[in-house]
Amino acid sequence: MAATYRAALAQKYLSSQTAQAVLGIDSTMLTAWRKERRLLAVWHRPANDWLYPDFQFEDGSLIKEVPDLLAVYESYYSHVWSNTWSIVEWYMSPHLLLDGARPAEVLAKDPQKVIAVARAEFLQDPATMW
Repeated sequence: MAATYRAALAQKYLSSQTAQAVLGIDSTMLTAWRKERRLLAVWHRPANDWLYPDFQFEDGSLIKEVPDLLAVYESYYSHVWSNTWSIVEWYMSPHLLLDGARPAEVLAKDPQKVIAVARAEFLQDPATMW
């Protein structure tokens, strides 16, 4: 993902302090949630801070299906946790199974559909993909 695009996305993402305020938790709890992969965070070097993508929040709270969705990545792409921007790329890319919509656009409206698409893509038997 190009640095310019990441910088543009980062402008919309929540800082650690803002995420704490939105979720009503302290920094220790936020760190625990991030490490437990209950919510998605990306390291943003220019800010020297973890940023929390806005698409996983709706009406001032974390979309409750986000941990389930992140578990799909964990089972298939455990190595991407070293660079969670890779996960953001998936959310921001138009997807055929979502009629060309981006998972980030659909998540708040239909989280189960996004989970189903992620499962279809990431948990599918590789032998059946060709």
